[in-house]
Amino acid sequence: MLAKSCGPNAIVTPIFPEVHGHQPRNFRGWFPPWREVRSREDLRKNLVEFRRREKFYNHIPARFARARLPREIWDSYLKICVERNPWDKTLSHFHMFRHADWHQRYDPTLTLDKYLERGIFCHNARFYCDAHGRVIVDRVLRYDQLDADLSALYDELGMKYEGLPNAKAGIRTDKRSYREVFTDAQRERIQKEFSHEIALFNWKF
Repeated sequence: MLAKSCGPNAIVTPIFPEVHGHQPRNFRGWFPPWREVRSREDLRKNLVEFRRREKFYNHIPARFARARLPREIWDSYLKICVERNPWDKTLSHFHMFRHADWHQRYDPTLTLDKYLERGIFCHNARFYCDAHGRVIVDRVLRYDQLDADLSALYDELGMKYEGLPNAKAGIRTDKRSYREVFTDAQRERIQKEFSHEIALFNWKF
């Protein structure tokens, strides 16, 4: 959405699946791969990205974006993320693994119980928190009220809001609410797994 209003020098990352008209630019480059490293996995991932010159990418964790941007940019720009009710997000994530054949770990035989047993959870906190779990972006918008939150944001920025984009649509064919899908045991499993996010935003089942 914002990419349509960005200038030629802005950083715009590729997105997948591709969206018609989206034009990535300025996302490649070298960077110090040791900054914000907190584990061997961090270092391994950073070195792979360094060799590929993938300085910025879709869904980059906030702490890595902070490490790779000039400090004056990070400090002065408005930094925004979106978070979703963990039960709703988990159900949507399950459907992506089961129905989205473009996904690397696509498995049409996957059941909800198997998904939960494997622990394939979509933790978003790393996208807006530092390594200690502290929020380091300026705002975290709520997915369940995203249309209203974005409309207010666009008003604040003096931009025209044209409604939500239709990205990754059609993956979740079962439109039932998560409240109708999860058993008590499944609900509690997700509550335990996402305790940090629930504490940060007071999510309710």
